[in-house]
Amino acid sequence: MKDFNALEWCDATLLAINIDRRNPGVCDEVKVHVRWPDGRESIVCFPEAYGCSALMNFGVLGEEGIEFARVDDDEPGLADLLDRWKAVGYPLSGLKCFRIETTSTGSVILIYARTWRIEHLPMAGAVP
Repeated sequence: MKDFNALEWCDATLLAINIDRRNPGVCDEVKVHVRWPDGRESIVCFPEAYGCSALMNFGVLGEEGIEFARVDDDEPGLADLLDRWKAVGYPLSGLKCFRIETTSTGSVILIYARTWRIEHLPMAGAVP
């Protein structure tokens, strides 16, 4: 799948978010663990991440349903991030804002990255 916007985001469930900074500046990566409406689970990886903003609300007894996710080229934070990098002499090209919004808590997650990929996880109870 090459189109982030075409994934089955509506009615998917956000299970976890991981920010990997073990190799800072060389490999900053954000991983979003998702259960799709058909029950499959995947990790949506953003291996060339330059920023992440998560305005999340907790305390709701229920799963974190995803309302939608899309590439958002008009997100003001994207322009701000590009300007900051340009100001220090490192203009970034190809950077996108990946926006995820949830229904359960009204949370908004913004991931600023160049690329993304999916790692499919085995189904529970599947025979290898």
